[in-house]
Amino acid sequence: MKLSHQTSASTAGPIWGIALGLLLSAVGVALWCDARLSASASQLDEPLAVASLLIGVFVAIYAGHELRRQ
Repeated sequence: MKLSHQTSASTAGPIWGIALGLLLSAVGVALWCDARLSASASQLDEPLAVASLLIGVFVAIYAGHELRRQ
């Protein structure tokens, strides 16, 4: 049985929110490492990495809060 069939409709949203938050956080960390280690990084790379990391952490925390509240 598929995972999407096993979860109830009320918990499917927060689970996807946690997954999206973790993905955005990982992308932010990867962009930040690339900006720090690359000699040809532009000035926009590091702020973009920090923004992606902050949004990812916020989404994951909010989704976890919603999952615990249900």
